[in-house]
Amino acid sequence: MDPKSLGFRADAAAHAFGSAMQRLVSVVPGAIGHSGPEGTLLALTRSQIPALNVVMSTAREPDAGKIADLAAVAAAEAARDGFPWSIRLRGVPDEAITRRAGEYGLTGTSEQPFMVMPLKDASRRAPAGGQVRVRTLSGHEYNEFAEVLAAGFGAPPVIISSLYTPAVLDTPGITAYLAEADGVAVAAGLGVVVEDHLGVINIATTPQHRGQGHARVMVERILADGWAAGAHTAYLHTTDEAVGLFEGLGFRTAETWTSLIAA
Repeated sequence: MDPKSLGFRADAAAHAFGSAMQRLVSVVPGAIGHSGPEGTLLALTRSQIPALNVVMSTAREPDAGKIADLAAVAAAEAARDGFPWSIRLRGVPDEAITRRAGEYGLTGTSEQPFMVMPLKDASRRAPAGGQVRVRTLSGHEYNEFAEVLAAGFGAPPVIISSLYTPAVLDTPGITAYLAEADGVAVAAGLGVVVEDHLGVINIATTPQHRGQGHARVMVERILADGWAAGAHTAYLHTTDEAVGLFEGLGFRTAETWTSLIAA
């Protein structure tokens, strides 16, 4: 993709990501969400995962005043119910936002590459399954999904199962996946289709099965299903360490997002 096309896709994908967050909070029990002007968004799932209790802007130049208004709401809710939260923005936050975040104790930063790809590229490539079987999960299998995802992220399963409930996993547009090798669950992840975009979310492999290509096979299935569901672009946030995996699948880094978190 040329830089202009990459930037255009990043703008559309960022907006779709905000819409995906709104869909998630609309079905998570006890969650609250609010969509404001200029691409601002409040999404609080009350999870113990800061990235899922977030004040966010999908605009390239976020409005510091609107971010501050939503941050006040997030801080009050978090103090009352005891969950961590964050501010998440495209690029580098300006001084006003950084200062306001610091007033709430959000003095740490975390950066994540934001990658996009045209799904027509994935549609021409057949998934190389080999010995790995990838299947979708229904809501009643939420505990199995939580166990594998939690193992991959090194978190207690209850944190995952309290978020990805049966109602969430059965929501149209949200699909949970499980990869199995020789009958053993080795990886899990989500595909979320909103606004003709596919979000590839929470891809994780259990520690003892890493480095064997299982996540790649699962993501190929997620991409193929997203294309079949009518999405034309896929996007994801990842770590620097995993960029190579996703580049091998056709993703390209469009920009970097910054999260302001408690240090």
